[in-house]
Amino acid sequence: KGKITILAKGAKGPKKTNSAILEPINHIHVQYYHKNSREIQLLKEAAFIQHYSIMRKNLNRIILALTVVEMIDKCTLDSNPHPILYRLGWRVLDKLNDENQNQWRVFVFFLYHLSLRLGFMPDLSNCSKCNSKMTHGGINKSTGELICTKCISHTEIQIRNISILNKLINLHLDELDTLSIEKKDILDSIQLLDTFLSYHIEGSNKVKSMHMVRIILNDKKEL
Repeated sequence: KGKITILAKGAKGPKKTNSAILEPINHIHVQYYHKNSREIQLLKEAAFIQHYSIMRKNLNRIILALTVVEMIDKCTLDSNPHPILYRLGWRVLDKLNDENQNQWRVFVFFLYHLSLRLGFMPDLSNCSKCNSKMTHGGINKSTGELICTKCISHTEIQIRNISILNKLINLHLDELDTLSIEKKDILDSIQLLDTFLSYHIEGSNKVKSMHMVRIILNDKKEL
């Protein structure tokens, strides 16, 4: 059905039967009463598909998971089914719930494929100004496109290394363990994709939890 708004009557009442199920991040199955004449539908019942209990023991993973959910929310329209994006969301949450997975590699994968699935993936191989091959560069402040180091002025947004993202083009989520990525490459990749999304995808700059991600990234010891 896409993104819809559902009212859970009595969720904050004394019994609170649905409170835990309806907390953010949970992957749930919902039955609801639908009427075309109203914008807010009424919840009938809900049940867990996945609770993500391991993820909830790690603050950084919780923040990343909230960012995933909030970005999908802000970047999609109401009642606009997008099954591929929905699958990407819960599959990424599954990976964040796996303590053997590097949470930052999972998050970079999500940002890359979110941009790709929404139709705004940047050209990672050629400069948008001079069309030369590039591995380092930045983002043109007027167009939001990638440019090489030769075309960057002191006013442009500079990104040190963009080559790591090329490794994600044909990489499946279940193959993330094969991706070799250093801390500085993680920082660069997230910075690039975060900046790029803010230029091209409406709503991405309204994701409040992304601010917390930036704070964590500034403290490189947390990576």
